Amino acid sequence: MLTPRRTSLSIVTAVLLLSVVLPRVMVLGSLPTTDEGVYLYYAQIMHASWARGDGLPDSGVLMLYPLLLSWIFSFNVNVFIAFRAVDMLIATLAGYVFFRIIEVECRNRFGAIFISAIFLFLLNQPIFIQSGFKNSIYAAYLPLFIALWLGLTAPRVPDTRRCFSIGTLLALTVLLRETFVPLAALGVLGLLVSRGRRCFFQALLGGAITGLVVIGVIMLARGGASALIYSYIDAGTIYNAVTNQRSELFFSAAGYALRENLVALVLAAVALTTILADSLRGNSRKRLPRLVFWLLTTMVPLIEPASKIGFPYHFGVCLVGLAGLAAFGWRVIWEWDRTVWRATAVGGISVALLGITFPRLEMLNYSWPQSRLALAAFSSGGWPQEITGRSNYLLAAQVIREASLPGETMAVSGFMLALYPLTGRLPAAFGLANLTSTIIQLNLSSSKLRDVLLRCSPEVIMTTTRVEWPGAAEIQAAVRETGLYEEIAEIPSTGDRSYSTFGGLIFRLVKPTESGHDCERIENLR
Repeated sequence: MLTPRRTSLSIVTAVLLLSVVLPRVMVLGSLPTTDEGVYLYYAQIMHASWARGDGLPDSGVLMLYPLLLSWIFSFNVNVFIAFRAVDMLIATLAGYVFFRIIEVECRNRFGAIFISAIFLFLLNQPIFIQSGFKNSIYAAYLPLFIALWLGLTAPRVPDTRRCFSIGTLLALTVLLRETFVPLAALGVLGLLVSRGRRCFFQALLGGAITGLVVIGVIMLARGGASALIYSYIDAGTIYNAVTNQRSELFFSAAGYALRENLVALVLAAVALTTILADSLRGNSRKRLPRLVFWLLTTMVPLIEPASKIGFPYHFGVCLVGLAGLAAFGWRVIWEWDRTVWRATAVGGISVALLGITFPRLEMLNYSWPQSRLALAAFSSGGWPQEITGRSNYLLAAQVIREASLPGETMAVSGFMLALYPLTGRLPAAFGLANLTSTIIQLNLSSSKLRDVLLRCSPEVIMTTTRVEWPGAAEIQAAVRETGLYEEIAEIPSTGDRSYSTFGGLIFRLVKPTESGHDCERIENLR
């Protein structure tokens, strides 16, 4: 068998610059998006709570990644771009480990360069990262990939430190991205099958200790565990509210991801055919365990979009397994030691690389002029005025800033949490941060929400016209029924602006003497 030859750092760096950094830089200054806004909101309230000396806010799910990046709010910069830049650095580090994994798996430097370049370039496209930072997936990739590399390069009887470290890294993966539990479980079971019970239990011990320590520290900083537990229950309740859309969203997102990543599927299919053909020649016993592992690594990520709400980025995680299949197939071809097969593989993968690169670079190039404008204004802490009209988020944020004073509070709906970091305002109570979640917890009762708003009255409220989430009409009715607010602006849900469907009405508190300030008791709405 061929021994893997380590690719030089300069070549790996070139691959990372072209396949990870370049596509992310091109969209670094793109307009604000919803998903990144959720993470920035949690980082914002964490930073504000720390600054007041109150510890961590006892609100929401674990949100370890926003906690680790909350320090960004200490600087007067555009926090959206700052988060994207940090996430780009983390994605680059994860990309480096990914390259080394592919290198180990295909046992050939040429294959490692081309396969890594193709799959990393695909993984860092807007379909998966949107404007450069979407969620904690790439942060979770870093410990996951390190654990995978440690497992793939482990001797038949690995030492305790390696097995314990793998468990620790898999625990960190789950803490950063809870929905990666199935992948972590697959990794631990892979250790059991390939390295025996001793390593398996050592990994379990490492994971358990890491998880208990991190969660314990966070619970102490939050002041308890009940709100954390109920946050996961509430998340399940919210997803259940759109159960009727689950199948439609899954197949729609799967189809889009399939069309955008057809080259990766073709490469993996060719690799799978190659491996199966080789198995018929008497190598099935040697090939089967690894083949099953990469197939499971491809399919296990489908659990997340199938069990909650499917979006294209969920299917991007499948590319990791497809890359492993492609690398494994490359190794098999190289072990055949036939010039015609090697030449065909090199020619085919070169065409694949060119086929995915140029069309996507052309599309990314359209984003650069706007990114350049936003990057030029990075140190101002905001967005250039000339691009405000291109985004419903920026338009709404401008109205809210003009209608409120620093230190005043607000509430939004439709999961438009990005408006908090865009305006610098905070919620009156964490339970009222997203009124769509609140109304779902109140069983879509406008009268109950009205009573809550009478007890705790934010200075500004934005109601949503988003129809994919229930409760929009009830929220608007509840705000009007309080008699405390007047409508000051409408953000239309038409036009060609970014998030043009995220329209709504903005209300301003006009009867402050009649408003409620009993906000500390709002958190428990059950």
